[in-house]
Amino acid sequence: MIYPRGFKSNQLIASLRGRIVSGEYPQGSRLPTCKELAELYQVSYMTAYKAMVQLERDGYITLKKHVGSTVSYIQDAPLPRCKSLNLITSTSSQSLIQNFLSIGQQVFSEAGWEVKAFRVHNGETLPDDVLLAVNSPDAYSLFFDLHTIFQNTLASQDHFYERAIYVGEYFPDPRLTTITCDEPATVRTVLEHFRNHGRTRTGIFQYHLDNVTEMQRITAWSSEMMAHGASLQWCNDHLFLCDLTWGDTRTKWMRESFFRLQECNFFAGIDSLFIPIPKHATVLARLCQEHGIRIPQDLAIVTLGEAEVPNQPQPAISYIDNSMRRHLALALQVLESRLKGQRTPQRLYTFHPELHILDSSL
Repeated sequence: MIYPRGFKSNQLIASLRGRIVSGEYPQGSRLPTCKELAELYQVSYMTAYKAMVQLERDGYITLKKHVGSTVSYIQDAPLPRCKSLNLITSTSSQSLIQNFLSIGQQVFSEAGWEVKAFRVHNGETLPDDVLLAVNSPDAYSLFFDLHTIFQNTLASQDHFYERAIYVGEYFPDPRLTTITCDEPATVRTVLEHFRNHGRTRTGIFQYHLDNVTEMQRITAWSSEMMAHGASLQWCNDHLFLCDLTWGDTRTKWMRESFFRLQECNFFAGIDSLFIPIPKHATVLARLCQEHGIRIPQDLAIVTLGEAEVPNQPQPAISYIDNSMRRHLALALQVLESRLKGQRTPQRLYTFHPELHILDSSL
């Protein structure tokens, strides 16, 4: 078949996608090379290449250097009917990871599910054993604390999205079902807790803004503080953003960042501090103690956490339970629906947190 000149990249994509979905090119088959496609569709080599790259991004093919393109789309794949679940998280040592794994094992095992746990280095593509588990036609997957790019999934993206859920924070791809508590409501609850104890000048210690969850926290904090009388300048002066490019290692970066706390006199003018990441709260207390950075002893610090509070250096740190069990109970509900063949729409599930103080320094 000869195609008219001027056949554009999006038309080429649509044509190839249709031929793949129809089964003309079944899973595992090889597509023509970019040179062959350019000749067949009367387009430039670059147009053909761009179309192939987009098809890979959409999950229809897999491109390998010096090998070519292989169809990865699965025609009419049914939803898994087996109670098999992969719990996939990062190799981080923070307590939330252990809670995700232990509570996840408990919640799903009690419902009759077979559960396997995997730990993956953050930011890396999925290793072969995890990739095999994720793409199993008989399993679902829950991801937590993992900013891995999922483009190396071998199944078509549509089927991947139906079998996977991201737990714990907002995931930027709206096609992937995400379960998270309401971040603005969490921040408001923390600030209300402080105000109930007469603490009205609450600073916030946060990563450099590089994802939606962190931006939601900062926006909610500044809006709430200004609604209760703080000026914009005060908010700017008492928002401490860690620069992730500081230092050669995370430990060095944290140490240098915390020295900046002393240099900018961050603790002056605040009576309370919200640190969303538990590990940062404990390292803050330890490093400031080790290196002579004075934290006011009456400063109230709250962080989000799930585990029992360990022995902390002074000042004491309060932990707030941010409902990991509710995250996982909702995930179970969604996957049980899919198990019955109900194709629940991919969406963002949020719930108002029922937070309570696990330990109080107030």
